[in-house]
Amino acid sequence: MRALKLIIRFYFGLFLADFLISLSCVFLLEHSGKEAAELIGTLFWYKLITSVLIFYGALFYKKNELYYYQSLGVSQIKLLVSTLAIDVLIWLVLIIIQMSAGIPGYILNLILGFVLLLHLYLYAKK
Repeated sequence: MRALKLIIRFYFGLFLADFLISLSCVFLLEHSGKEAAELIGTLFWYKLITSVLIFYGALFYKKNELYYYQSLGVSQIKLLVSTLAIDVLIWLVLIIIQMSAGIPGYILNLILGFVLLLHLYLYAKK
């Protein structure tokens, strides 16, 4: 349970960038029209590569913070695998919703606004 809390704490710092990438994938899928089914593979690789780049940036800029996680028993590999799993799961849920029901643009804007406000609120509360 402690490791899960630490992973969520680490993912919180990456969530906004990862979620914006996920929403951009949904936006591109929405505007692709009939080619949406062929575009999913490309969007998957786009999402995976950008997530790894975001994680690498976090490793570079949070070097000292990683000692905190390592001393509590959470390795960098465990952080990488778990944050990628959480992120791909969120991406997959958004893609499935988009493919099955279709998300109108104003709902995407509401979701994005809510997530941004929630993230700012929780960040300011620190």
